[in-house]
Amino acid sequence: MKKTTGRSTRREFLAKTTAAAAGLALGSKALTASEYSRIAGANEKIRVGFIGLGNRGSQLLRLFMSNPDCEIAAFCDVYEPYMTRDRSLVEPRYIRELGNQIPQMGEKFQNPVKKYSDFRKLLEDKDIDAVVIATPDHWHAIQTIQSIQAGKDVYVEKPLTITIREGRMMVEAQAKSRQVVAVGLNRRGNSVYQKLAREIPAGKIGKVTVAQAFRINNMFPDGIGKMKDENPPAGLNWDMWLGPRAFRPYRYNISPYKFRWWSDYSSQMGNWGVHFMDVIRWMTGETAPVAISAHGGRYVVADDSDIPDTMQVTYEFKSGLIVNFCI
Repeated sequence: MKKTTGRSTRREFLAKTTAAAAGLALGSKALTASEYSRIAGANEKIRVGFIGLGNRGSQLLRLFMSNPDCEIAAFCDVYEPYMTRDRSLVEPRYIRELGNQIPQMGEKFQNPVKKYSDFRKLLEDKDIDAVVIATPDHWHAIQTIQSIQAGKDVYVEKPLTITIREGRMMVEAQAKSRQVVAVGLNRRGNSVYQKLAREIPAGKIGKVTVAQAFRINNMFPDGIGKMKDENPPAGLNWDMWLGPRAFRPYRYNISPYKFRWWSDYSSQMGNWGVHFMDVIRWMTGETAPVAISAHGGRYVVADDSDIPDTMQVTYEFKSGLIVNFCI
């Protein structure tokens, strides 16, 4: 008899939970052999494609490379050096001014990795089981929905998306499918936060009525600077980077990395606020607030950014919990 430890591997967990979800969706319909093998994933590694391989995408790539259940199968990025994993081709200014925010690259893979400049072509690849989406935030909704429709399981970086409407469309797309969709909130895997998420609901610090959090990230005193429009660097498909957003000329303090200070592409609430709000809701068992008020503006930094450099947001929940977040 096979000895068990009571713990599931990630593969076993996905097999069980996905099979259960499929059973609920299908009712009494029997699964075919091919459908069952797709759910259980018993015979092969999970073949993963990456959409977006900049700073965060490269961090995730290293983590997936270390997982024996996964095989890195395909890359897609609108910046050719990231897609080909060749740091020598990166615009020198990027490396000089952004340093470690530009990935080191040069990884070695057991099997050849397919390269795509258009994520839609990657999604057409029937050999890909799952995708990791680590693109700028304004792309998350479209790429997640199309990945689900293509039959891929999805790991999408936080924030899930920028608007409530997009978020609802993403949830609805997943609900109509058999696909597993996970949002990358990395504090969920941290043992410190896991311990707090057990102890606080158990009354370790008593009833929580107010939670305070802050993250000052306006890059004082210069912010992201004031810069002029210019030609995009060699190898960057700027039109594809913009994607669903209105065209505007390339500017260095938008891409790479600094899109997080532009409201069309992200925000600091999406960059950092989501982390704090997630763990507070996790530890208190709350879901969505019933009221939100925000105060702030641009008072400190004279740069090109169009998001508040000073802001305080108050969230009120049905239980009476008040959460104050300053950014």
